[in-house]
Amino acid sequence: MGAAAVLTTLALVAGCTGDDPDNETPDQDAPVGSWEPVGPTDAVVRTDQVGYGTTETKVAVLLAPRAADDAAFLVERQDGSVALKGTVGENRGAWSSRYPATYPIDVSELRTAGTYRIRVSGGVTAASQVFVVGASKELFGQVAADTVKFFGVQRDGSDVLSEPIPRKPSHLHDDAATVYQPPEFSDGDDLGAGLSTVDGAPDVDVSGGWFDAGDYLKFTHTTAYALTLMQLAQRGGDASIGNGKAIEGLSDETAFGMDWLDKMWDEKTGTLYLQVGLGSGGVDGIVGDHDVWRLPQDDDSASGDGKRYLRDRPVFRANSPGELISPNVAGRVAAAFALAAQVEAGDDPTRARAHLDAAATILSLADTDDPGTLLTTYPRSYYAESTWTDDMTLAATEVARAGFVLGDDRWSTWAGQAAQWAGQMVGAASKQPLNLYDVGPVADAELYGLMAETGNKPAGVTPEALVADLKTRLDAGVTAANKSPIGAAAPMTQSDFTTKTFGWSAVAALYRRAAEDDSYDAFGTEQRNIALGTNGWGLSLVVGVGNTYPKCIHHQIANLAGDLSGKGKIATGAVLNGPNAASAFKSLTKSSTAKNCTGVDVSRFDGQNARFVDQPHAYSSVEPAIDFTATALIAVTLQSRL
Repeated sequence: MGAAAVLTTLALVAGCTGDDPDNETPDQDAPVGSWEPVGPTDAVVRTDQVGYGTTETKVAVLLAPRAADDAAFLVERQDGSVALKGTVGENRGAWSSRYPATYPIDVSELRTAGTYRIRVSGGVTAASQVFVVGASKELFGQVAADTVKFFGVQRDGSDVLSEPIPRKPSHLHDDAATVYQPPEFSDGDDLGAGLSTVDGAPDVDVSGGWFDAGDYLKFTHTTAYALTLMQLAQRGGDASIGNGKAIEGLSDETAFGMDWLDKMWDEKTGTLYLQVGLGSGGVDGIVGDHDVWRLPQDDDSASGDGKRYLRDRPVFRANSPGELISPNVAGRVAAAFALAAQVEAGDDPTRARAHLDAAATILSLADTDDPGTLLTTYPRSYYAESTWTDDMTLAATEVARAGFVLGDDRWSTWAGQAAQWAGQMVGAASKQPLNLYDVGPVADAELYGLMAETGNKPAGVTPEALVADLKTRLDAGVTAANKSPIGAAAPMTQSDFTTKTFGWSAVAALYRRAAEDDSYDAFGTEQRNIALGTNGWGLSLVVGVGNTYPKCIHHQIANLAGDLSGKGKIATGAVLNGPNAASAFKSLTKSSTAKNCTGVDVSRFDGQNARFVDQPHAYSSVEPAIDFTATALIAVTLQSRL
């Protein structure tokens, strides 16, 4: 979940109203040309609103108000000619009381690029929005570029961007920030006592970087995760996950992120800084980041002693100088530095070697003997992580790869460490997708690739075991998806639905590349489809992507400086949390300083004990985060290369 999970100054509000994404008027959102209007319909068809690659599996979903086992469908072109006919698949069960039957509609035989629409008849009537069939590289390469735009919106410091949302420089006092002892918390994320400075610690420059989510906190933990995936997407070469320099804006944005991560690591003292900012106050009149809804530049002129930590933001450390670091944090930061070295090796070998040295030092400081409770953020409840062998496997793998690329003889030693950590990781048999809490799928794929590229297969784990680990995860995902009426592998009543859905798509693509086996391609495509519109609510869960997406997100900049119509200056590319348990929306409150916004009302499509609410107060559905967005970026990048 994003760190802005609670805004304590908000006031209770009720539901929302707004645009209707139902398929009763599918022509309203046609991306090109005009289509003949469709008459009355009583069912809905959901499709991937970005489109489908010409050669991939293409399955839409019919939500029906009654059983319609014999329903027929046709796919029509814009000129009214029929491109495909068929019958719906087997009933997959009830979505809700309003839609007690769901059916897959397989249109995979559409392999000619163009725009199409599905119409259903026989027991129920429905028509889809217009959808596109085209080259995967073009369709999903554009989505990747859109996700990069969100990182531009999240920029802090003096080097902010004016597009797509107008921004002003913010938190300029971060260039000389005071270091504080770890805060104490009494109730959730509320302070239990005032903050104490670290005696003798000099002020540090932690300006710049990305805001973590809809708030203005900056975390090393989530930034390193995002940079790792972004640089994997950026790194070129035939054997690489990424598209090199093909994703517009990506190299500039990763350079911006790495500049901040460089500041968070003090190589002279061996100190890693963990966090900039304080989430909530709650004691001695202290106001924290989550206690007030405002634009980030307002903090620089905040007045009064209570707002001192908005104006002069505290910095917290991950370790005392030269001491050990929680292995999950050490691992992901080392991986990000090592990937920077790989990306820079060709154009700037001096900088690349400096990043390799930093990665190697941080890797050596990982506390793998007795890590205790893993450190993520203050408070830990924002991102409570429980595993670390995945982080250490990925870190050692990327450090080894960077060493190999730069001709550092230590690379084989690091590869051996990676294999040892991988043996422990694989032995744990995780059944999770790629997400902030489990980078194991990327670690599997990257170590497998390193072994294949170098011919070095150190003891500890075999290439076959790495592939098998990916398969174990995918089998669990397929089992879960088979129980869902829309084929969703991620639970819809838990946080992080969207990122886990994209994460499953990424795992399928990583497996396909390593195993040279396309058995899970359809599953991976289905998960991407769900995130981009083939869900019960008919929403793309990425802002600005597709035809129908949320407008009123839990994001202060988007709310206060953006275009609340959802069509102009918006947080394009922001990946949202997604549906959540109905209980997550029982006590939502709205800030008195937030702008009113009319969201997309999809309440009639709530099902599976889950809801989606498009209102600024509804962080459980519509808060974006950089880790969500980075996961989507790597998933669509992989799909564009299949």
